Amino acid sequence: MATMKKTMTCTLLAGCLVLVAAPPVLAEADGSRYFTFYAQQAWPKQTTTNNQIQEINDTFGTDFDDWSDVANLSVGAHLFWRVSPHWKVGMQVDYSRGSIDGSEKVMTEAGPATLSFEQEYSVYADLYAVAHLLPWPEWKTIRPFIYGGIGFGYESDTTTLDLKNQFVDAGLRVENDGWFPTYTAGIGMDVPFSSKTAWYFEVGVAYVWSRMTNEVPATGELAPSSEVTADTDFTGPNYWLGVGLTF
Repeated sequence: MATMKKTMTCTLLAGCLVLVAAPPVLAEADGSRYFTFYAQQAWPKQTTTNNQIQEINDTFGTDFDDWSDVANLSVGAHLFWRVSPHWKVGMQVDYSRGSIDGSEKVMTEAGPATLSFEQEYSVYADLYAVAHLLPWPEWKTIRPFIYGGIGFGYESDTTTLDLKNQFVDAGLRVENDGWFPTYTAGIGMDVPFSSKTAWYFEVGVAYVWSRMTNEVPATGELAPSSEVTADTDFTGPNYWLGVGLTF
């Protein structure tokens, strides 16, 4: 997660530098374009995945974190075109990666052992076709919008469990990846820095419907069966904060 936070910070700074270097253009007529770079916090359900981690905790008497215990951060950008006073249409892309892990001492028939757990999402990315409905296009101090999008996502994750001491060396490994549809809807607003600049802040909240369920191979002595259910459920609320430019 520290790597993810460092990546977000560097990318946010790069986005701000791009905006600062761009010439200010006050364009609000049809045909204007809007580029926004943002950071996002989400609360995905991950119900099945969290239950599977809890089963590990119940079986071995451990207290490993699940995805409800950590920040689910991502970065993204969207580009809109103003096609009428009430509508903007465009594209949105998001990217994230992260992991949870832990290591604890447990008792086994062969004596004390170390149980190590890790679940890593090496990549999550999505691409949306999006639209903003502007209920009050004449407003200049703030520009509220209703937001909706439809698209697809891709993720790749690996789960490992290792139990070791001088007599025992057992493990579990599950790899999962794939494409899935994703949908989102929400509300937000753009707030111009001032009446004389093309730059603006953006804030919004949304709900995402996004889930992928696969039956995938499980290998290792700790595998409960040759195949397990890998259920990636990103459904849930999120909010984002960004900075943008009209040009």
